[in-house]
Amino acid sequence: MKRLLLATLLTIVMAANFINAGQRGRISLSQLNPEGQPKNLKEGESHRYYVWKDDKGWHIRTTTGQNKHFFAGSITALGGKILNFSTFQLENKDVVKTNPTRTQLYFDFATSQRIDGFDFQSDASTLRFDLRLDGKRVNDTIYVGFNGENPKTMPFELSTAPKGGSGTAAQIIIPFGEPKGMGAGSSKRFMLWRENNGLWHLRTTTGRNQHRFSGEILAEGGIISDLSAISTERKDWVSVKDPKRVVFNLNTNGAIDGFDFRTTGTNLKFSLFVDGETRTNLVYIGAQATNPPSIPFTLPTK
Repeated sequence: MKRLLLATLLTIVMAANFINAGQRGRISLSQLNPEGQPKNLKEGESHRYYVWKDDKGWHIRTTTGQNKHFFAGSITALGGKILNFSTFQLENKDVVKTNPTRTQLYFDFATSQRIDGFDFQSDASTLRFDLRLDGKRVNDTIYVGFNGENPKTMPFELSTAPKGGSGTAAQIIIPFGEPKGMGAGSSKRFMLWRENNGLWHLRTTTGRNQHRFSGEILAEGGIISDLSAISTERKDWVSVKDPKRVVFNLNTNGAIDGFDFRTTGTNLKFSLFVDGETRTNLVYIGAQATNPPSIPFTLPTK
């Protein structure tokens, strides 16, 4: 009875908070990439949340160390609804439910020495997360996407990746301008951008450890020309396999490597790998440092 009253009170308080938040204006969208299960998710980790998205929908998981902790909060579908949800290893006394209009999902449960959580699907364009641990909003106990990054604010919003193929991605991502705030010494990543004069740049960076960057660029409706390697070493290579296709393998260690090129194609298809894996959250495109929704991805050249 006590937990039921607590859950009811939580619902009322959360609803009031979101009405007030709406009156004050929208929260800025987070730049975090929610794609992929966090790589550090495992039973026995200290008390924390994991949030991610994949082709099955959205997922919330919670872990604790040796002690029981309480997880409660809400997820609001902006511009859509919560379509359905299912629980993961929760008990009868735990609460996961939606409001009557299915625009918000509320939860209140405890986790002790294992993994709990729930899954859901939504047709909303944006989801707002208000997550509390032992009654407090603490950003550094929330891990988002494959890379397990922390949100900067609470509540925070995540954009639902657009459905569709590379054509949709090409319309959304603007490749013009060098990604801001990045350069030699940045943690491992690809940087990709285009100048107004038509020159394309691909750069790779790491922190202190060496990583291998490889891949292929395919020109659709034209050829690739004026290929020029930048700061590469003997063991690195960049090669034009045919007029339409460039393949490369770069070993970067605490510096910046890459190459430049031009193309007469109408689109460029990129297949990029970091240490042999596709990692959308390690690819930054254009001045806004946008992550592609998937790999391979296609960008327009005009």
